[in-house]
Order: sequence, then structure tokens, then C-alpha cells
Amino acid sequence: MVITALAFLGGIISLHQLPVLPNTAWIVIGVIVLSASFRFIKSGILFWFTLGFLWAWFQAGWLYQHSLPDDLEGADLQVTGEVITVPEKYPVRTRFVFRIRQAAFGERRWQKAGKVRLNWYGKHKELVPGQIWKLKVRLKKPNGFMNPSGFDYEGWLFQQGIIATGYVRKDPANSLLKTEWNLQKIRYLIKNRLQEKLAGIENRGLIMALALGMRGDIDQQQWRVLQRTGTGHLIAISGLHIGLVAGLCFLLGRFVWVIFPALCLRLPAQKAAAFFSIAGAVFYAFMAGLGIPAQRALVMIFVAMLSVLLDRSGKPAHVLSLALILVLFLDSSSVLAQGFWLSFSAVAILMYGMSCRLGPFRGWQSWGRAQWLISIGLIPLTLFLFQQTSLISPLANFIAIPWVSFLVVPLVLSGTLFLMFIEPVGQFLLSLSDKLLEPLQQILHFLSDLGFAQWSQHSPSVWVLFISIIAIILLLAPRGMPLKRLGVVLVLPVFLIDKPAIPPGGLRFTLLDVGQGLASVIETRNHTLIFDTGPRFSDRFDTGSSVVLPYLRQQGINRIDSVIISHGDNDHRGGFDSVSKLMQIDRIYSGEPEKLASYPVVLCQRSMQWEWDGVTFMILHPAKEVNFRKNDRSCVLKVVSPGGSILLTGDIHRKSERYLIKHQRKLLSSDIMVAPHHGSKTSSMPGFIQAVNARYVLFPAGYRNRFHHPNRKTYSRYAQSGAILLDSARHGAIQISIDAATGISRPITYRQLLSRHWNRKAKPFP
Repeated sequence: MVITALAFLGGIISLHQLPVLPNTAWIVIGVIVLSASFRFIKSGILFWFTLGFLWAWFQAGWLYQHSLPDDLEGADLQVTGEVITVPEKYPVRTRFVFRIRQAAFGERRWQKAGKVRLNWYGKHKELVPGQIWKLKVRLKKPNGFMNPSGFDYEGWLFQQGIIATGYVRKDPANSLLKTEWNLQKIRYLIKNRLQEKLAGIENRGLIMALALGMRGDIDQQQWRVLQRTGTGHLIAISGLHIGLVAGLCFLLGRFVWVIFPALCLRLPAQKAAAFFSIAGAVFYAFMAGLGIPAQRALVMIFVAMLSVLLDRSGKPAHVLSLALILVLFLDSSSVLAQGFWLSFSAVAILMYGMSCRLGPFRGWQSWGRAQWLISIGLIPLTLFLFQQTSLISPLANFIAIPWVSFLVVPLVLSGTLFLMFIEPVGQFLLSLSDKLLEPLQQILHFLSDLGFAQWSQHSPSVWVLFISIIAIILLLAPRGMPLKRLGVVLVLPVFLIDKPAIPPGGLRFTLLDVGQGLASVIETRNHTLIFDTGPRFSDRFDTGSSVVLPYLRQQGINRIDSVIISHGDNDHRGGFDSVSKLMQIDRIYSGEPEKLASYPVVLCQRSMQWEWDGVTFMILHPAKEVNFRKNDRSCVLKVVSPGGSILLTGDIHRKSERYLIKHQRKLLSSDIMVAPHHGSKTSSMPGFIQAVNARYVLFPAGYRNRFHHPNRKTYSRYAQSGAILLDSARHGAIQISIDAATGISRPITYRQLLSRHWNRKAKPFP
């Protein structure tokens, strides 16, 4: 069963590594291989691998049949459909998932529309799950940032079955048609009731997460503590919590059943309790939104209770393998979720580390060993996924898991239920759960503030990850197993093998994909400079935390020598606060230091110059004696290596360009240039393009941005100059290395390098 599950998993993973889905001809070959492996070759591994590949292809192809047609992207569509999720409310907008039932563009009908993720700005009627609306919407294909590391938003949309994103247009015809009941409406009503009764309670966000799996009310400080202590899994309704509810329902069901002897004569109490257990687990999992950990727990509970109903017992490894197959059968895209790998890996580690021992572990010894096993066993995976791991996780979880699972969760669940029927009792229980969370929060705060709480480093390569898995298998093996001590040696590459060093006189330049904004990183052999940090979209989301920091962690960078914020606009400085909170920064420069008043900022001035590792950095603009305003105050940085040069221009306009041509013309010539002001029509005058004479011109611009950057005429002027043109909207992050001896390497474009079948494909610039 284990080999079968792994083969099925392998086939699904193989399909999801492809940049495009195979055509029908390849699928016919797959069906032939499937039939041959079953009838002639008698290879179970080949059969299940091929079945997994074909099943993933079928599910992905079914979703793509509902994709947004190219000619409807950006068009105003009249749609009718249903609100199917609990809306997320923000200060100026509401975000929700909408299942389209009918869609039209004039006389054109979109026959196979599906789920879309919409924003509705401004004032409108309260959105409630189950509502049927007629709306005018504007949609675009799934689009996210494409960088060497960070969250794959397009992959997440694919996993959620969402075929497009967009927003609701203002239109008098927008109207609520009717309201239907669904499960999400129940969650919505419970959420509103909880928010009302928990107003002013410090741990409201944690209680909401434990009750409904909604984590939007958890503040950033609480998230940081949970992350550094490795206890973030506690506020997700995970297999641990669902298993607890299933166990409580089993005991309660058996207690109720034995009260009535006549019932026991019809069905034994144990089997009746199994039905109660399954029902309780299903209800709690659905109330939580049925995430990957919940699915795994549901399947395992179902298999375990089925053994009770059938009077049979199964091996734990077989139960886990069956759960894996069923979860992947229900949704093959589950392999794209980090939670999938963490949840199944954690259970597998526990099974491996707690079984086949001479004597059983008892009480707190068993509990302590479980925490140690998971913490040690998941280190390679967490470093690969997040480039960091909590060193105090075993101690933090040793305290927090029983505290939350056996004290807080029962109070939260019972309090939520009583709140619907006997309000005073429910409010008392919820208040008591808040009181119990306070001392736990204090303990976790103390642990997270310890200097050694978290280990961060570069992401290990795939081959190092596989070696470390072998090392973990050996380290966690029973005493006396041959080669057990070899595990210590095999785990060392995770920590000791570093990324190839940049040679002296060389550099690596990365223009990160942050949408409509600018963020870039320049690395020399021993130093790092960040030029702008991208935009801030809300209090909870900015590109500093979601793009810049993940890239720095992947590269193993824990300290920044200099940050240059070219000027004060949000699309250039919005991510700086997040970077400054989590990274040590030696020096900060800006053309508008008043926009960063709470930091020790040095004003960018012409003639500033320094050298790192044989690479020279020069500030060319602004000049102190000239009164530039707004965008024209942007810092202009030139980086010179023996193998090539880079010019970063911020958002300067033609006034600054003329000044630079007049006073710095000899220094403008560069091999690589980031186009001024994203390639706007107010910049990049012909004389400036000629003076720079760049071989590569990079445009930091967002996909279908409202400013229409880069401007077509500006783009055309650069094309006529003979430069190679790249932009982040079509190419994602762009990385160029310069070697002192060999010169400029071929650019790496991450939208092409990392492309999977769910990713938006680059189109030629019109």
C-alpha cells in the first residue's frame, strides 16, 4: 500500500512539473501504458504512477475548460452568479469568491464560466454567502508575482479552482436577485456573532481561527510569535483539532447510546459511537473550510472508524497511505500546498519514530518524544520551503499543544455552540478561553524573543533535500540499526553546502517582480544593496515581506549593507518597513528622506561613491544645488564592475534626464539600465536613450497595469536603439550576473524558468 501511494503521488507530481499540459496524443500513449502495465507488464508501480499522471491531467484539463477566453480579458462582462465564500472586509473594499452561472459580453455568451475572485470597492450592499447577484465585472487571467522564491499566487488560484480575478464595476444594473442557503452562510452568521461578542477581547483573532479557521483578525505581532516558536499550526483547524473533536464525539456518542439498552440491542455502542465520531469530524472540518490538514484527518478518521464498524484493524502505515491516495483522488492539486507536505510528513515521522521499539513510551515521555521527532524530522523540509526553522519549537509545542488542544479548543467549540442558543453561557466560555490564552501568549512571547529562537539560511537544493531525508530516516531509526550514525554525516550538507560565491569584481543583479513598482537587489562577493522595496498594498500585505525577504532568505542573506529608496512613492518604498523590521541594515539612502522620517536616512547626493569587492557604486543624481521635485528627486545609481555596468534610474522624468545629459553624460553609458519611471511617456527622451546606449533595458511594470506602462512609444524608442528589452510583467524576476573576466551572462527570466502549466504565459508586447 505504501509503494502504491508513493507511485500515485509521483505520477501527480510529474504532471505538475510540466510548463504546459500534454496534448491528447500523449494522453493516448499514457492510456496504452496504463493498460499494458496492468495486463502484460504486471507492474503495480508503473500502473499507479501512470494513473496518477492521467488523473492529474484530467482534473487540470477539466478546470482549464472553464478558463477566461483571451478576448474577454479586460472586457466588461454582465454576469449572474453566487457568492460562495465568507467575504473578506477591508477598509475600502470587500473580497469574495463568486461562482458565475451566466456570463455575457454583448451578444457573446461565455458558456463554461466558473469561480472567480472579485474585489468590490466603495459602498455596496452587505455581501452574504448564498446571495445571487447580477453584476458588471472586469476580469483578467490569474496573475501573481514570479520570483526565485516566495508565494506562488497563480498556483494557489489553480489549487482553489479559481479561473480569473477581477473587480466589480460601478453600474446601476448591479442588483441582488435572491439569497440561498449554503454552508458558507452558516459560517458567515457564526463569524458575525463571534466578532460581535468578542469585540475588545485581545485574543479574538486566535479564538476566531480555532472556531472557524478564519485567521484574518490575527495581528502581525501574534503571527511573528507563532512563526518564531513553530506553533502556527495550532491556530489552523488541523488534524490535531479534528482528531480531538472526533474523539470527544466518540466518547459522547457511546455514553448516550448505552443509556438506552434498546438501542444497544440494535447496534453496539462502539459502532454507534463511530458514526458520532465521523459526523462530528465532518461538521468541524466543513466549518473550517476543509483545508488539506482537515481532509487528511477526515480520511484517516473515516478509515479508523470504518475498521471499528467492520470489526477489523489496519496497520498505521496502510491507513496513512490510503488517506494519501484518497486526498489526491479528491484533489490532485493538493500537492501544490505546503500544508500537504507538512501534514503528511509529520504523521509519517511520528509513525516511523514511535513504532518498532522494544518498549512503549508512556505519558510525558511519549509526548516529549513526539515533539522531538517532528521538530528534528521536519527541519530539512521547513528549510527547503521557508528557508528558516524554529529551534525552540520542541519546547514551545510541548507546552502549547496540550494547552490549546485539551483546554482552549473544547472551550472555544462549546462556547461557540452555546452562543447560538444560550448566549450568557457561550460568552462565559469564550471569555474563559481568552483568559487561558493569555498566559500561553506570555510564554510564547518570551520564547520568541530569545536570540536563538529561529534559524535562517539559504534554501537547500533538491539533491541536498533528498540526502537529508535519508539522514533523517537513519537518525530516527531504532537503536542498533546499521549505519544509524551515518545520519549525522548525511544531514551536514543541509547546513554546510552554501550557494556558489560571487567572484571578486563580479556581481549579481536581480530585478524582482513586484507588479507595478520597483524592487531590486545587487549582490557582490561579501555585500548586499537593495534599490527600492516595492509597494505596500494593505496593512497585511506588502512586497517587502512577500517578495524581498523571501528572496534574501533563499540567498542566505541575513544582513543588508545598504538600502536605497529612490524616492517616497509607495511603489518604491512600500515594502521598506517589513524589510527593516526583520533585517539588519547598515545604511539607508533616499532622494526624499523626509518620507522615511523615523529612520536614520542619508540624502542621496551626486558624487557619493564607494567600492565593495572590486565593484564601484556611484550616486549620479540628484544634485544638491538644483531644486528637483517629487519623482525628479529620485536617486540614480550607477554600478560599475570590470565586466559591465548597471544604471538604476528610479522615477526620474525628462527634467532630470536633461540635467544628467548635460552634467554626467560620460558616466551615463551603461550595459544594463532599468528604464526611468517604468517606461512612462514622461521619461526616456531620445537623447537620454542615446547617452546610456544600454545593451539590456529592463522595465519594472505590472501586468495590465492601469498606467499602461511601459508606454508603447517609449518602448518603441528603446527597441529602435537596438537594446534587448525585458519587462517584469512578461518575464517575472530578471536576474543578470556580471563576471569580471567573462562579462555579462545571459539574463535569467523566472516566468519562463519556473513556468508550470497553471502559470500565465508571456505574450509579445503589442
